[in-house]
Amino acid sequence: MIDNLKALAAIIDSKSLTKAASRLCLTQSAISRRIQQLEEALGGTLLDRTQRPPTATALGQRVYEQALPILRALDELMAITRPDASPTGTLRFGMSQAIGDVMLADSVEQVAREFPGLDVRVRAGRGDQLAVQVGAGDLDAAIVILPLDTRPTPPLMGRIIATVDVAIVQSRRRPLVSDPVLLAELAEQDWILNPLGCGYRAELERAMGEQDGSLRVAVDTYGIEIQLRMVASGLGLGLVPRSALKASGNRDGVAIVEVTDFGMALDIWLVHLKEFGNLKRAIESLATTVADGFALYAAT
Repeated sequence: MIDNLKALAAIIDSKSLTKAASRLCLTQSAISRRIQQLEEALGGTLLDRTQRPPTATALGQRVYEQALPILRALDELMAITRPDASPTGTLRFGMSQAIGDVMLADSVEQVAREFPGLDVRVRAGRGDQLAVQVGAGDLDAAIVILPLDTRPTPPLMGRIIATVDVAIVQSRRRPLVSDPVLLAELAEQDWILNPLGCGYRAELERAMGEQDGSLRVAVDTYGIEIQLRMVASGLGLGLVPRSALKASGNRDGVAIVEVTDFGMALDIWLVHLKEFGNLKRAIESLATTVADGFALYAAT
C-alpha cells in the first residue's frame, strides 16, 4: 500500500508518468501496475487516463491529500535511525550540575539555534543519577564527570570530551588557612560544596578518606556563583574548576589554596547507550559546545 501511495503522489507531483517512474526508479508499466493495485484496494478510479498526461480524478486528489501526511510521517520514521538525517522529535539530555553551572545555557542556546525544529529537554542533576537514567532509556545521553582513568559502567559507553582541573579556594580578604598546606590540615575547616553525588565532592571525600580526614560541610548547595560568593565572605573553603573560576564574577574575592599533596583533575564524559540515530548531530553539537567552552576558559 505504501509503495502504491508513493506512486500516486509521484505522478500527481510531477504531472508526468515518465518523470514519476524515473523518480521512483521504476518502469512506466511498473508504476502503472501500482496505481491499478491502489485503485483495486480502494475501490475507485484515481487517475483520468483519457487525459495526456493522466490527471487525478476528484477521488484521486482526495486520496493524494490524505496520503501526503502519511508519507511524510513515514519518511520521518525511517530517518530516526539515520545518523546523517536532520534531528527531529525530542532530545532528552542530562548534564551534571557542576558542568551545567558553567555551560548549560550556552549549550542549550547553541543547539536551539542549530536545530530550531528539535524539542530539547535538558535535565541537570547528579552525574550518577543521570547515568542511571541514560541506562534505563529515560535520557538519550548525558554529560557527566568521572575521576581520571575511570570509564562509564556497562552497558553505558561514551567518550571523554574535556578534562578539568579543580582548585580549592578560600576568601581573599578573610583567609582561613595559610599556604602552603597539606590536605589533612583542611579536614577541620568548613566547606561550601555541591550536594552528595557531585564528582568534585566525591573525589575530595575520597582523598580525605585515604588520609583519615573528615569533611565538614557548612553549606550544601548547587551553583558555582553562590558558592564562590559565600567562600569570598569567609564562610568556608570551596571547590571550583579553574576554568569556571576564570569566568566568574566572584573571582577577585577568592584565592586558590596551594595544597602540596593534592591535585584534582576530572574527565568530562559524553555517555550514552548505543546508536544516536538522527539525534547524533544535535548530541554532538551539545558535546562540542561544552568541550569548546571549557577549552576557551582554560586558555584565557
